Amino acid sequence: MRGHDWVTRVAYHVAVDGIAWASSAMVAARTRLEIATENLANVSTEDFRRILARGFLTARGVEVVRERTRTVPHVANNVDAISEMIDVLAAERSFESAQKAVTAIDRSREKSAEAARIS
Repeated sequence: MRGHDWVTRVAYHVAVDGIAWASSAMVAARTRLEIATENLANVSTEDFRRILARGFLTARGVEVVRERTRTVPHVANNVDAISEMIDVLAAERSFESAQKAVTAIDRSREKSAEAARIS
């Protein structure tokens, strides 16, 4: 098996609630943001190798791992500032989406608790 190939074979029936999945997505988005900003900060740094964010679904939610790119001869550091800015924006949107999911789940739980009190 290579890398995280095993992750795709994990059974997804493990009991994980929506908030746990959304929180794992928020952590993954934060990790993606950290990677993109680190790449941006080092766009001019000689001998810096770009970091890739690899995302996987696991039984516990979303996981992001860091991978350094290989050194390419005659290429400074494999970092494209425009691509990294797009990654920053995508990570921010992913975080916001997961945050909205947590809010929706929380509201739903509040309504269920209120309905149970009324009954």
